[in-house]
Amino acid sequence: MRRFLAFISLPFLAFACSNSELTASDLIPWVEDDENGLHKELQVSAYEFEAQYKPIDYIVAMEARTDEISELDYQSTKTELEGLEYFDLSIGGLYENANALNANISSDEEYFSRLDYYLTYARNDIFLAQDSDTLMPVIYHFERNYGISSKNKILLGFETEPTNLNDMTLVMDDQVLGIGRVKFTFSKEDLNAIPKLKRI
Repeated sequence: MRRFLAFISLPFLAFACSNSELTASDLIPWVEDDENGLHKELQVSAYEFEAQYKPIDYIVAMEARTDEISELDYQSTKTELEGLEYFDLSIGGLYENANALNANISSDEEYFSRLDYYLTYARNDIFLAQDSDTLMPVIYHFERNYGISSKNKILLGFETEPTNLNDMTLVMDDQVLGIGRVKFTFSKEDLNAIPKLKRI
């Protein structure tokens, strides 16, 4: 699976027009800004969830790590990514040094039970709802952070129809944290307002 890299971004201007263009260093923080509707946060019980929708131009920008992106390089990377909708789903604890694996547990057995669930079975409890479709992930990767971060991230990809930017709802039916269903809705209006990546 492709490794998505991040880099330090510069200050940016937010553009409301769906046909606007931003450089890579401006597009990345635009997509990650809560006000633009592509990054969601939710607190449930002792846990905090984050969902980040990742448009293809955002992924290209993250991987390029430069504002000097040629049309040839852009098209090459875009072709590899097309056909899927990408999300990051992050899970952490609300308390210090707590994450998805160790927050609110009472034994090592519970820790390893959660680890097994997220590595192997959680992909069956996550789906994307769009129109009348329920889409299961074709890409699923649980990142173990080994205590480096307070959150564990799940990388997700769902196969969808081309140019079908209607409302999308990312859903997780939790089986180990005791909190039930968690969902994040991304509106058609926000999805269609995403600026394009500027190329040279």
